[in-house]
Amino acid sequence: MIDGGSKKVAGDGREGWDFFVSYTAADQAWAEWISWQLEAGGYRVLVQAWDFVAGTNWQIRMQQGILRAQRTVAVLSAAYLSSVYGQNEWLAAQAADPHGFARKLLPVRIEDCPRPGLMSAIVSIDLFDLDPAQANRHLLDRVRHAVSGRAKPATAPDFPVHRLNAPTSEPVFPAGTPERAGTSADYNQSRGLNDELVRQRGELGADHLETLATADKLSLELIRLGDRQEAQALAEDTLRRRRSVLGADHLDSLTTASILVLALSGLGDHETARTVAEDTFQRLRRLLGADRAETLTAANDLVDALIGLGDHKAARTLAEDTLQRQRRVRGADHAETLATAHHLVGVLNRLADFKAARTLAEDTLRRERRKLGNDDAETLNSADDLAFALSGLGDYQAARTLAEDTLRRRRTVGADRAETLTTAHNLAIDLIRLGDHKAARTLAEDTLRRRRRTLGADHADTHATERVLAIAREEARRATG
Repeated sequence: MIDGGSKKVAGDGREGWDFFVSYTAADQAWAEWISWQLEAGGYRVLVQAWDFVAGTNWQIRMQQGILRAQRTVAVLSAAYLSSVYGQNEWLAAQAADPHGFARKLLPVRIEDCPRPGLMSAIVSIDLFDLDPAQANRHLLDRVRHAVSGRAKPATAPDFPVHRLNAPTSEPVFPAGTPERAGTSADYNQSRGLNDELVRQRGELGADHLETLATADKLSLELIRLGDRQEAQALAEDTLRRRRSVLGADHLDSLTTASILVLALSGLGDHETARTVAEDTFQRLRRLLGADRAETLTAANDLVDALIGLGDHKAARTLAEDTLQRQRRVRGADHAETLATAHHLVGVLNRLADFKAARTLAEDTLRRERRKLGNDDAETLNSADDLAFALSGLGDYQAARTLAEDTLRRRRTVGADRAETLTTAHNLAIDLIRLGDHKAARTLAEDTLRRRRRTLGADHADTHATERVLAIAREEARRATG
């Protein structure tokens, strides 16, 4: 049996586990493989795929794993680094051992991905580019070293010929863009467009150009109001009619295609959105050129779809090219240019290039404050972007200061709005990282109460805040002894 393992039954947990395996759903196969190797090596493992059986209270079980396991194995991938649950789990392990003396957090990278800020200083176990036998040996050897605290070999090492420098990486912090609610005037406008569309279809016909133009306006209004399924159905019908009447390369057909992309992206159908967006972008670039306003707008739509699919490298390449063209053609302060910059900051955050993200976010925020004012929704979104970058770089105090200002401004619009609660949730995480556990607990409790009321108890965002609150309470308890 490997040193450090226990003979207790795996998954029992009455006296704790050797390892709690933290992973995201996309990496379940890896999590199970790692767990199998660890249990075969004699360790006791808690892993959701095996131990959260029917009838289990998964929240309590997860909290037990975080608090009672000797160590947390974080299965690191790009998908994991975008997971709020994953972040909360490794953050709890790190908070329990902030200096790493007990080696309570073991990052196991299954792909060549960056590591979050506090995790970037922790030595990882890298399994990518290894065959199964090599990966098994490497995993168990490194785990044994972590348990014992030393990796001295049994035989004397060879005389060193050269030395390799370890690669450095920078932190990752997830971001999100909530949707906005409409007013009664907005819904009146939507009803007016719908009535006009019905009238035109009866008088002019469903394929008449004026009818199709009204259909486009109504689709956009439905998207703005959050009724994306209705918008998708209408945009698909309009696109089919436009292509039949005008052809696929007509600018009106391509305009409708862009509207359809917006609806699909809002519904989370990023694969279809990318297909339509790529086709639209290529047609516009061929017909009008790469620097035309219509082409650049289509490029933004494609970037959004690529981000939704998690293809952040492709999104970065396209966004950087588009931003350069936008600045040259439209100017640095144009709304579409700033939208491209906002997309690019989000991509840079996800790719862990936080220095570049901070630089661009600071520039974008400065321009939006000057152009739109400090309280505009787009300005506040950029402030959130910058706070993410600062947090990722480990400047938690600066992130806190900015997030507190953003939260105060958002609350004047609505304390229960999705954007406000997202800012509050992320601020609570920064407060935990700064050790202000009392403030973190108070804010997380308020945010959780509001999310339960507005989103429901089973919403993913509600569960995410529950996890943050559990960590804040536990850290506050530890701090008071």
